[in-house]
Amino acid sequence: MLTFIKNNILVLLLFSGFICVLIADDNPQDEAAKSYQQAYNSILDENWQGAIGGFRQLLRQHPRSSWADDARYWSCFARDKMNEAAENVFDCYYDFIKKYPNSKWADDAKQEVIRIGHQLVRSGKKEYEAIIQSIQESEDEEIALAALYALQNIGDERALNAIMDLYNRSQSAKIRGKIVYVLGDFESEKIVPKLAEIAANDPDNSVRKKAVYAISDHDTQEAINALQTVVKSDGAIEVRKAALYALGDINIDDMSPFLQEIALEDEPTLAKAATYALGDVESSAAEKALGNILKNAPLIEARKAALYAIADRKSTIALEVLKNVAMNDSEPALRKAAVYAISDADESQSTELLRQIFAASDDIDVKKASLYAISDNGGRAAHEFLRTVAISNENENLAKAALYAMSDNLGENDINVLLDVMRETKSYDVRKAALYQIGDFESKKGIEALTTILKEEEEPSLRKVAAHALGETGSNDAIPGLKDAIKNDTNISVRKAAVQALGEIGTPEAQQALMEILENRPEN
Repeated sequence: MLTFIKNNILVLLLFSGFICVLIADDNPQDEAAKSYQQAYNSILDENWQGAIGGFRQLLRQHPRSSWADDARYWSCFARDKMNEAAENVFDCYYDFIKKYPNSKWADDAKQEVIRIGHQLVRSGKKEYEAIIQSIQESEDEEIALAALYALQNIGDERALNAIMDLYNRSQSAKIRGKIVYVLGDFESEKIVPKLAEIAANDPDNSVRKKAVYAISDHDTQEAINALQTVVKSDGAIEVRKAALYALGDINIDDMSPFLQEIALEDEPTLAKAATYALGDVESSAAEKALGNILKNAPLIEARKAALYAIADRKSTIALEVLKNVAMNDSEPALRKAAVYAISDADESQSTELLRQIFAASDDIDVKKASLYAISDNGGRAAHEFLRTVAISNENENLAKAALYAMSDNLGENDINVLLDVMRETKSYDVRKAALYQIGDFESKKGIEALTTILKEEEEPSLRKVAAHALGETGSNDAIPGLKDAIKNDTNISVRKAAVQALGEIGTPEAQQALMEILENRPEN
């Protein structure tokens, strides 16, 4: 730690000196800056006595100078280097912090107070009592806390009492929160009861949560009892939820029975939190509890959380449980959630399971969810299955869902797959959906495919769709095909659609094509 502080001080010395030279050069008439630079040069030369004299003269001649805090800080530094009594150097830095709390050197001075104060305490000097007294009398709680950090590692009962006293007196939530962390590092029978008191009664919820987390660092039955009391209290939900998660992290006992109890209650946030906490417990009791929650919890939120927690275990038993929910649960949202949870499992097992659910389920939403979940798994088998459904399924909504799911995994070079679907399906809606999917690629190959359809497709309504799809690409590459349709297509609706598509593209080239139509000019 001392090496780190010394190295950082050397960096600060060099950086500060560079800045000072710049300022002094830019302001040659600034006497205070010149005086400071001269004294500071003594610091660089390790002429500690000369530096102290120079800074003293600057402070006497320019007491209100902007360099005053710099001069005082480096005076303390030089006194330390001269091996003055540690008590005097401590007082020098401590006085600096009180006089210049907003100085750029304030944090460095605090570090020195902590370092030197720690040395004094270690050496058994009477300044131990002096530090405690300074804590009690200081108007700056940050400084008081910094000194307490210096005493923390001693483990002295008087230091612990002083910290507790500071907590009781502090009006600052920020300081109380820091005190909680300090308390958590003490080994004393007083700690858990004090942290439990803070978790229950502190006026600031963030401090109460910090107390909860500090309690969880103590793997004792007393800590468990304290956290369970917080959960069962009528305090803020966010604090009670933090206590639930903290219970899940304690390893001395299986928290499954208590977490299950909360999950089966009717408070949504806590029920979900308890279920997720159970998901982190690796025990057969926890797995059984999750199954019970999935089956019996009164809240859909808790049941869904149990479902995902079971899925995360990625076991064969878990997949069967999820399949049963997807097929038979009375709650539609849970049936769909089970499908998506299955898709997160091992691909080799889940794809086949999802196909079974698609075939057997009577719920069209579950069937759609199965299609998208199969697409998420990817692979050739998934692709072929979706293609077959898109072409052959008699339910147009399912066929389109399969087409959309399949399209999510297609690239520009797979446009022929969509063309095959369009040509082979008997459903007009699926053919139309395939055209728009081709247009969504917004690529040259996609535009070429749509242009061919616009020119060669026998069904006028599909040529009209192709024209609209070309317009949505916004590309100049679509203009020649649209102009040809306007000039040569035999269907007035298709020609109108092509005109609208040019307007949708909206580029100067598209506007020029529209002008040619208005003027009825022949093409060059």
